[in-house]
Amino acid sequence: MPEMNRLYDPARLEADQAPFITAYYYKQWDGFRMSFHSHDSVEIMYVISGDCTVETEHEIIALRKGDFVLLDAGVRHRLLVDKGRPCRMLNAEFGFADSGAGYPSVRALAADSPALTSLLTAAEPAIVLRDPHDVYQSLRSLVTELDSGYAERSCMAQLLLGQLLVQIARLAQLKRGGAEAQTSRYVREAAEYIRQHYDTDLQVKEVADAVHLHPTYLQRIFKAGMGCSLVDYLTEIRMEKAKMLLARTDIPITQIADYIGLNSRQYFSMLFRKMIGITPNEYRRRAEASFYPSSVFENGEHEDESESG
Repeated sequence: MPEMNRLYDPARLEADQAPFITAYYYKQWDGFRMSFHSHDSVEIMYVISGDCTVETEHEIIALRKGDFVLLDAGVRHRLLVDKGRPCRMLNAEFGFADSGAGYPSVRALAADSPALTSLLTAAEPAIVLRDPHDVYQSLRSLVTELDSGYAERSCMAQLLLGQLLVQIARLAQLKRGGAEAQTSRYVREAAEYIRQHYDTDLQVKEVADAVHLHPTYLQRIFKAGMGCSLVDYLTEIRMEKAKMLLARTDIPITQIADYIGLNSRQYFSMLFRKMIGITPNEYRRRAEASFYPSSVFENGEHEDESESG
């Protein structure tokens, strides 16, 4: 009988063992009732679209898009998908083996991640988590790497799998922290989404969809957590980026509005002056004067100190 690769083996924190993928696949299910079964490896069942139910011997787990469950090795379970309501999933199974040269061991990962240490000692047969996006991105990158055929794919796959485990551990830690920690996570994810998409015509609904919350609820917890409204935060980010572009690049002022997600130069100029106190032109002039002191120039040309003596 194959060795059971349980996630919650205390030896994982003592031995130099690294996780490795044993199986992975995409699959769209429709009208499917799986028989109870178990695996010798840990399994991640991620819902890409649709919804489904995972039953274990102890609980019934409803999953929807963006949810995933981490099942320990040996946990009996089955998948149920209603007819006419297809569910697309990405599944990955992993076990453990002696760590090769350069591969991060579970012990090494846990030494730098208290969240992973906590996860490995939690001993929960099934952990249900909501993905803020990064887990699926890591899963997809891992699967792509395994399918790539590159000679170095094994090393890259090990690194990606280690990253994935730490991400899952952090989510599990936040979940154990209760509602306050969950709220804080939503606010942090919304702020990060804004910082990554400020250059687009960003709307509150888009940010809310990205973190899987109702727009009204997100705006309420965002203001409580950040001390400003979501729209004000977006405006502050845009103005900070505009100041950086004005001071450190030669991008024409007529184009900077587009670089920060505003489709009107006039509106950008008005907003910038309202928030910063001066026009974009004046801000750039002051930034240039500060960076290039007047004493360095003579008649518009740099003075060659080697010839001045």
